[in-house]
Amino acid sequence: MKSSEQDLDAIKRSQSGDLNAFGELVRANEGWLRGWLRSQLSDWTAADDLAQDTFVTAFQKIRDFQGEGSFEAWLRTIGHNHFRNYIRKKRENYIGGDLELQALLTTDDTDDSNHGNASLEALRDCLALVKAPARKLLNDRYTDGKTLREIAQETGANYSALTMKVHRLRQSLAECIEAKLEKSAT
Repeated sequence: MKSSEQDLDAIKRSQSGDLNAFGELVRANEGWLRGWLRSQLSDWTAADDLAQDTFVTAFQKIRDFQGEGSFEAWLRTIGHNHFRNYIRKKRENYIGGDLELQALLTTDDTDDSNHGNASLEALRDCLALVKAPARKLLNDRYTDGKTLREIAQETGANYSALTMKVHRLRQSLAECIEAKLEKSAT
C-alpha cells in the first residue's frame, strides 16, 4: 500500500528538514503506534517511551524513506525493532520477577548479621527442599552470577526452557518463603 498524497507531501517536506511536516506525520500515526505498543506491554509508560523512540529514529532516518511502501509500514518496522530490542534487554528482568527473592538468593550465607533474618532463614529452609540439579542452576545463576545464556551454552540446555525453569523455581521458592513466614507469624 502506498502512502497518501498528503503523507507524501509531509514526507518530502520532512526530508527537507521541515519540523512542522514531521509533526504532521507524528500526529497522524502516533495513535495506532502507541495503541499497538500498549497492547504488547503491560507497562504503558514503557510503550509510550518506545513510541517516542520510534519517532526519533524515524526523524533521524526520514531521508532513507524511499516511498516504495507506505510510511505506516516503514514506521511499524521501526517500532517493531524498538519493541524487540526492549524485550531482549528486559527478558531476564521479567523472568522470576521477584526482586526481594533475588536479593535473598544473592545474600552471602557467611554474613553473621543475617542470621536473625526470618526471610533468610525461610529461604535456607526452602532451598534445602530443592533437588541437586535445580539447586545447581540457582547457584550458577545467583551465586556465580552467570547469565541464563551462559548456563544454556555450558549445559547444552535450551535457553527458553531454562528461562521457564528458573522462573518456576523462583516462583516456588517465593511461595515457600511466603508460607514459612506466614506460619512463623502465627
